Amino acid sequence: MISKTIRLAGEKDLPSIRKVIETSFSAEENKAIMKLVAALSKEASHPPVKSLIAELDGHVIGYVSFSPISHKSASPISGYILSPLGVSANHQKQGIGSSLIKTGIEMLTRDGVDVLLVYGDPAYYGRFGFREKTALSFVPPYPLARPFGWLGMMISEASAPMDPIKFECAGALSKPELW
Repeated sequence: MISKTIRLAGEKDLPSIRKVIETSFSAEENKAIMKLVAALSKEASHPPVKSLIAELDGHVIGYVSFSPISHKSASPISGYILSPLGVSANHQKQGIGSSLIKTGIEMLTRDGVDVLLVYGDPAYYGRFGFREKTALSFVPPYPLARPFGWLGMMISEASAPMDPIKFECAGALSKPELW
């Protein structure tokens, strides 16, 4: 019987996560994404970075990371950024990425997080409730390389702020080339 599980990633999972990244992204993206994953695994933020892996019969086949944002506004809103998400090439289009995202949203909701942000394909992330309109309330730390794909979703009862909040992100994501 095939057994699929999703669980929090640990430091011992890093070699397996690297293998997922190698088959999930193009050769030119691999190096930057692998550096990001390694940095996120060592990030000492509060609240903490939360990474999940999907395993199939004990083999890591998917990975997603959620890192906290901070801001200096009077708004009490707490948030996270979803980045990166990867699924092994031979396990794509089987719902693994969707399961990782949904599990992450459930985890962050239980933790009392208000907003989840992502910079990615609107057609893909829109299926989970990410919207451009929500993201307009949250100004990323660097100019975006593409004019589309900055998306957000409120995952608590809180409302998006009326005035946009400029936020800071975890050190691993604080690199202009990632935006």
